[in-house]
Amino acid sequence: MAATVHPVQVIATTGTHLVAASDRQLSVFDAATNALVATKAHHTALVRLITPCVDPATGTAYLVSTGEDKQLVVSTLPSLDLVSSRELPKRANALDIAPNGDVVVGDKFGDVYIFPLHAPVIPEGTKPEDVPKPQPVLGHVSMLNTMALIPADPAHGIPRDWIATGDRDEHVRISRYPAGHVIEKFGWGSKAFVSALLYLPAPASSSTTSTDEPPYLVSGGADSTLQVFELPSAKLVARFPVHDLVFPYLAVGPEAPIPIPSGRKKSKTGPKGKGKLADAASAATTETEEGTPAAEDGEQDQGQEQDAVGGAGAGRELTKGLAVVKLVSVGASRADGGVVVLAAGSTALLYIPFSLLLPYPSTTADPATAPTPSLLPFAHPILDFAPSPVPSVAGSLAEFLVSLDTTRPVATPTATPIVRAALSSAGQLSAVPSLATDAVALLQACSASSATAGAAGAKAHNNVASVASLYPALQLLHHPGDEEFAAPAPATDDLPADAHALAQAGVGDGKPKGGRGIKRALPSSFGEGQGGDGGAGAGAAAAGLHDKFKVGKRAIGRAETLKRYEEAKEKLRAQPGGEGLTEGEKAAVREMEDEAAQASKDGGAQVEGAMVA
Repeated sequence: MAATVHPVQVIATTGTHLVAASDRQLSVFDAATNALVATKAHHTALVRLITPCVDPATGTAYLVSTGEDKQLVVSTLPSLDLVSSRELPKRANALDIAPNGDVVVGDKFGDVYIFPLHAPVIPEGTKPEDVPKPQPVLGHVSMLNTMALIPADPAHGIPRDWIATGDRDEHVRISRYPAGHVIEKFGWGSKAFVSALLYLPAPASSSTTSTDEPPYLVSGGADSTLQVFELPSAKLVARFPVHDLVFPYLAVGPEAPIPIPSGRKKSKTGPKGKGKLADAASAATTETEEGTPAAEDGEQDQGQEQDAVGGAGAGRELTKGLAVVKLVSVGASRADGGVVVLAAGSTALLYIPFSLLLPYPSTTADPATAPTPSLLPFAHPILDFAPSPVPSVAGSLAEFLVSLDTTRPVATPTATPIVRAALSSAGQLSAVPSLATDAVALLQACSASSATAGAAGAKAHNNVASVASLYPALQLLHHPGDEEFAAPAPATDDLPADAHALAQAGVGDGKPKGGRGIKRALPSSFGEGQGGDGGAGAGAAAAGLHDKFKVGKRAIGRAETLKRYEEAKEKLRAQPGGEGLTEGEKAAVREMEDEAAQASKDGGAQVEGAMVA
């Protein structure tokens, strides 16, 4: 595949069709012949999530999609005719379809909403306040990364439908659905952000299985292990180490974001009413929750401008890290099945048999024949994978279609990139020779718009989509307050003694800065009495204070809380009763009020980052 086209960033399959999204373009192919059925571009920015579904009332197949344009689009399958397009309150980070056909959306500000599959008809002239609003389910104060619907299973202690959500602050929360304000359980055990959840229902009773096996919830993310929680108790019952298996295959790391040009402020109101290029550019660079540019009006021009004026260190690749982004269960039973794992920026798929992942006793008695994890490497980083509805290899337990980022080769590229993988009955992943129709379909699915991909968060040079665009989970591995985000250290020969000591200690450029990312400002008197020439005394003092005044690791989460608190205050001024507050905004208000109350008890200390009214 030529580097002048945008890769397929997300794929999904139905029983008869393959759906692919490249940049803002959607394509549908016949699963048996790979023939192109339809291509449409209903979105104005990069498509992030797609989910096929069937309306239980009519049996009609639909495709639900959303992306950086904050539009929830419903199209028919396989023709991709537009049915409806609705604006979301915030950009979606998770998308699922409930059994009754409702669309469940989790956004990056931590809120979960329910939208009916069919958009209600809004009469012309309806006032904005009279337009039906989505049904709120629950809210996290932190960014929501993933969710999983858990259907009721009274036989195994789940009396009603639940919804599991994972956020950036290591939480796995299990709430009632749709009454998400009632929290049933928390799954404790994650040590880093959660970006993938998988519900494993209890196996059906048969002659070879027992109903004593409980359902499980598997969690993955930036943690070095997958965590297994037994339901309904949500007790952590197993961990499976994946870091050492996957890390050698991580080919893509997060990049330092391009800074906003000097003198330009972030827009808090969005692009509405912006007529000038500078205003549109400012709106386009409104910082999103994961540190990527927002896909708003004027973003293409702003992206090109930023590349021209970006500061030192912009676009630098930071330290690679593990971020599990997809877990897929395969196999007809727990005796011969397992979970396929994808990590962001990895060139390999990992398969873990259930007998190794779950705590339930394995049926394999002979250690020589015990199953082992299986890794299948590719020539390029993997963007997404989906089960193939029409396998091409006889006797395989499962077969997958794999979408590759061929714009970033890390090995000797093949003439036709491998796009299929099979899982044998022995539990081993293997490459399947690509069909000629696979290569044709892959090229047809790719959008030729990467030359203007600045509107979708892509680099303006080399026609290569940015890391933040194709691998958003990687941007969560580092925070703007981390030292790696700092520009390369300047020469310190001409700096004053105190600044020279700071530079030696590795604290930025030697100039204490306040604001987001710094928990406390360095004292102005730092360096005094430590040796005027900035020698060993000043260096030791700087090293000693480095930990005391270290960079805040949760600066982004703090900024989000403050932003939501400010939004809540604006709504309260307009509606004193607080009718329009989301669950996340309510949680932010409670958090800030609690901090203010605690600060007053401590002698009137100022709440960090804002004054609570």
